[in-house]
Amino acid sequence: MRDNLPEIPGGPYLPALLLVGTEAAGLDRTAEAYRAIKRQIIDLTLPPGSRFTESSLAQQWNISKTPVREALARLRRDGLVTALPRAGYVVSPITIVDTDDLCALRTVLSSEAAALAARRGIDASVLERLGQLSTVPGALAAGDADQDEAMRAAMEFEALIANASGNNRLAKVVVEVLDELERVLRMAALIAPEAASPPGELQSIYEPLRARDAGGARRAVRNRCERVHRDVVRVLTRSASVSGAHIEIPRPRDDNVPS
Repeated sequence: MRDNLPEIPGGPYLPALLLVGTEAAGLDRTAEAYRAIKRQIIDLTLPPGSRFTESSLAQQWNISKTPVREALARLRRDGLVTALPRAGYVVSPITIVDTDDLCALRTVLSSEAAALAARRGIDASVLERLGQLSTVPGALAAGDADQDEAMRAAMEFEALIANASGNNRLAKVVVEVLDELERVLRMAALIAPEAASPPGELQSIYEPLRARDAGGARRAVRNRCERVHRDVVRVLTRSASVSGAHIEIPRPRDDNVPS
């Protein structure tokens, strides 16, 4: 599906998902290690609660411990890993409380970014790209190829709007939130693989953006973010008996999905 879409216009901030498979040209060893480890955490290769050491990661990526140590320091600041005294590191859990906060923050930031972008006017090439992305059928998160493409399209759609806001700091934070949200969405998809976004949701955002309707764009993005917020928390609650519980990746088979 992605092969039918043109190269990504706009920037400079793009979610980590869109960088998968691209060259890391110009990155130093620390930046390469950070990008690689962060990707493993986001795509659940390193699932919540998993433990590892600097040595194990250095061996995996065939690099020295120093860039791995520096990358892990950045990931600690990001809140994605926690250092264990004399025992390495553990990937931070996904909790209902933190997910609730993350989704609420995304609603505030992305809806305001959409209003700014609409008011300012979006470059024609970016607007064309948004129109194409808005037609990709939506799914909650990755599973088969079409579901994975839906997530990529939705992430790119939101990031391009943030970049078009004209506020680089806002765009940077929106993309950071989207990276954290991807991990949550992938967890939710494992619990409820049948979940999908309502048809036409991205198109309802695209239209006011094209019309330079700031209020309409803000409302459309807010409605989408709040819908995702409700759906994700509802799905994750299936796997947590209390709001602060560590959500475990379910075993194969959909025993966690009520009939």
